[in-house]
Amino acid sequence: MTTTMETSDVEAGGFRIRLNRAGPRTGEAILFLHGSGPGATGLSNYAATVPAFADDYDCLVIDQVGWGDSSHPAELPPSGRVRQLVLSNLALLDALGLDRVHLVGNSLGGVVALNMLTAAPERIGKVVGMGAGGGGNTAPTGELLKLIEFYNDPSLESMKQLISYMLHDPDLFGAEIDAIARDRLETALRPDVRRSHLLTFGLPAPGPGPGLPGLRVPETSLRRIGNDVLLVHGREDSVVPAESSEWLARRIPNARLHVVPHCGHWAQIEQADRFVELSTLFLRGRI
Repeated sequence: MTTTMETSDVEAGGFRIRLNRAGPRTGEAILFLHGSGPGATGLSNYAATVPAFADDYDCLVIDQVGWGDSSHPAELPPSGRVRQLVLSNLALLDALGLDRVHLVGNSLGGVVALNMLTAAPERIGKVVGMGAGGGGNTAPTGELLKLIEFYNDPSLESMKQLISYMLHDPDLFGAEIDAIARDRLETALRPDVRRSHLLTFGLPAPGPGPGLPGLRVPETSLRRIGNDVLLVHGREDSVVPAESSEWLARRIPNARLHVVPHCGHWAQIEQADRFVELSTLFLRGRI
């Protein structure tokens, strides 16, 4: 499927946000939120997925502040990165004149989506999260720590290894893995991208290990969510275990949980057809 995508930079909330847009402007809008990996961008997460939505929906694929070709502020506010993303993403909706959008978020993007939902529920329709973090009290997995500490050894081999952690089948990309890893590494090695990653995860940080302040939504807030939420999680996700989404699903009143077999952290890539089917049925109110 060929999809025409328009790329622009939008000034919102004092930041520049890179926007890739496809689909009818008259359709319901979906804001796609990527995860936190080094070199991640909106298109690296969603380029292959958006065409399946673009016939019916106004698809907004962004680089969130601190990633890709959006602004990379030199400092974080005291409230931290997650709160910054919530406010800048809501400011983007204002700049685009959009009263209400659906959200699709992968990993950290899923966490940001839930935080946007609790901050401004009237601006959000339905939420799809896949591999969303922030659920329960589990410590970061070894694979997640490798992502967080990537800049200890920012090499091509480290990037290839990190990509393999995201997948149940590490051979999914075949011979293309080198090109994909080089592309992500080129972005990751930019000084502004590196600085933003270290700021996001509080590195270097004292204490037992790095983390991401503001990651968890308070349970009280989760229980007050009235919107419909679909949680999709790979059964073999070793970066953010499926228990995270199971924990969230037990606390969000209108949540649906689908644990997908033979799937790691990137459900929208590794099980793209299943992910699209579940998401479109959900958005249309059929599940």
